[in-house]
Order: sequence, then structure tokens, then C-alpha cells
Amino acid sequence: MNSVYSLFSIANLLSMVRIFLAIPLYYSLAKMNSDSTLYDIYIFLFICVLIALSDILDGYFARLFNSVSNIGKFLDPVADKICVLVFILFLSIKFPGYFILFVCLLVRDLAISFFSIYFARKEGSFFQANIFGKWFLFFIAMSMIFAVLTIPNSIKTIFDFYLLNVIFYSLSWIFFIFSTYRYFSKYISLLRR
Repeated sequence: MNSVYSLFSIANLLSMVRIFLAIPLYYSLAKMNSDSTLYDIYIFLFICVLIALSDILDGYFARLFNSVSNIGKFLDPVADKICVLVFILFLSIKFPGYFILFVCLLVRDLAISFFSIYFARKEGSFFQANIFGKWFLFFIAMSMIFAVLTIPNSIKTIFDFYLLNVIFYSLSWIFFIFSTYRYFSKYISLLRR
């Protein structure tokens, strides 16, 4: 598959769309406060749904059209990380507990990026996310959405998302630890070869 076709495959275009969706996500989060209206919440949730759909569909289309590429293996996790970091940066300001996760995630992802670049240059190997990393992404995304939904007073009268936030945040830490172990055990075994 040539690199131009690979770059502009449906799957990779969806990953690029997800990267650009980080911009309206940021603005939606920046507007979120105790006085936010249901309309603000719907816009925020709509952006989250678009991000989730682009994440699900890029992998689906890559497999459907047999267009899995090294560029896609790189773009997909980068798009995920950009959206997650936008979320976590916002939440780190509002909720101090997310700052610890932000620092751990930043250090881990910088190390993963370093090893990914190293193995891509040394062996031409591109690694996909492991299953624990995908579960971490799901749980942290849900936790962050529920955390944001605890901010506006307009939604607290309908449902309090605090307990769901705590449950998903705790599960995200479990899968963060498992995925980190999985990534680094793989890198260490490759370095020992």
C-alpha cells in the first residue's frame, strides 16, 4: 500500500478528525462551570460521542478495507492521547485527583513514545495498543465525562454522577497499571533480544 493512499485512507482520516475534535472539546470544557446549561452539556456530550465514534470506526474501516497501516498504528493512539490529555488537563484544574493521573499518564506516554520511535527506527516495528490500554481508555473517558457532568448545577438536579465518576476512575487506575506493565514488559523483552 503506497504511503499517500495509506495516509488518506478512511481509517486514518477518521483519526485525523479525532485530533481536530480536540479543539471543540477544549472549548466545550472551557465553557463548563456551575452555571452551564443543559444545552452546554448536550454540546459537550455530542462532541464526546463524535470522538468515540471516530475511534470505533477508524479501526473498523481499517480492518474492513484491509487498510491497516503503520501510519494508522501511529495516528490512532496519538489521536486518543491528544483527546485524553485535553480532558485530563481540564480536570486537573477542577479536581486535584486527576493531576496525579495526568502526571503518571504523561510520563508513561512519553516513555511509550520514546520506545515506539526507537523500535520503529531500529526494527521498523510499530506497536498497537494492548487490550488493557483500550480498557483504560474506555474507563478514563467515562470517568472524565462523569466528572464533567458533576460540575453544572443544572444536571445535579437530574442525576448526581459523582459515584459513577469514582467507580470508573478507580477502574481506570487498575487498567492503567495493567496496560503500563504490559507495554514495558514487551519493551524490556525486545531490548533483551
